[in-house]
Amino acid sequence: MNRTLLAALACVAAASSANGNLVISQYVETNSGTSPKGIELWNISGATIDFAVTGLSVLQGTNGGAPAAGFTLNTGTLAAGSVIVIGTPDMEATAVGNGATYYERGYTFNGDDSLVVQLGGMTTDTFGMPGSDPGSAWSGGGVSTANSNLALIEPVDLDSVSFTSFTDPSIRFETIGTTGAGLLTGFGIAPAAIPEPTAALFGSLVAGGLGLMVARRPADRG
Repeated sequence: MNRTLLAALACVAAASSANGNLVISQYVETNSGTSPKGIELWNISGATIDFAVTGLSVLQGTNGGAPAAGFTLNTGTLAAGSVIVIGTPDMEATAVGNGATYYERGYTFNGDDSLVVQLGGMTTDTFGMPGSDPGSAWSGGGVSTANSNLALIEPVDLDSVSFTSFTDPSIRFETIGTTGAGLLTGFGIAPAAIPEPTAALFGSLVAGGLGLMVARRPADRG
């Protein structure tokens, strides 16, 4: 099998395994008072996550401080492609109404506080820039982490989005709402993702590669 085909197959194999396991798909930081504040977490691992086996921790870095343990979860499961919502009590009705499991957490973060998602002690996503205080918010491209409901830009290309720290939220998120009921729109609904290469595509690449190999074989010596 030639190197070009091997490289193509390697790309398909890499594309079939999404980067990250559990990522922040939506975030809300109220424009008034202390709520709503919370996050939606999306399972992009391709398999059910059992939190009793792989515990979840969401750390918070306040005002540029080092992220410290906040919310932890060591029970329940989350099916592949599904979401959970973690946040203040006023988020429960929306999350459950949209079919998601809700966990209460009296979050106090503001737009300048980072969040780190960990599964089994391994970081799977980062919101903002831990160790850095941007002032009131991280912002860019018309998107701000303060006073906003932010969601991943759909459809999500799981093979190109980098679930790492950022200073410009617009590279990953778009603004869904900034006031009133708009602050809770969409929580509990899993994002739409760009379909990944399928087994059929993988098979066609293999078949095509084999065809090329046959075509390039020297003629039999008679």
